[in-house]
Amino acid sequence: MQASPPIDKETLRAELKRELRSDFLQDIRIESGIDSSGEEAVWVWLVVDEGAMGSQKNKSKVKDIRESIYKTFSERAPGVFPYIRLENPKAQA
Repeated sequence: MQASPPIDKETLRAELKRELRSDFLQDIRIESGIDSSGEEAVWVWLVVDEGAMGSQKNKSKVKDIRESIYKTFSERAPGVFPYIRLENPKAQA
């Protein structure tokens, strides 16, 4: 199997932040590593406002955001699967 080129997390993060504008999206964090299948992967953490997912409108917007992330990664980091997660820092406190 051919190794993928290294992922430029900061460039991808900056691009996603420009593309993914939303009232409830505070930040985006990207971590890279090896997934459970042994393949290179990235985890895209969408940092959202507390209670943001209580709105059907926001849930629908997250679906659109996911599609945009998958598209960006297929173009900029082909072969690397983005696992998309939501994070609410206030809820963890």
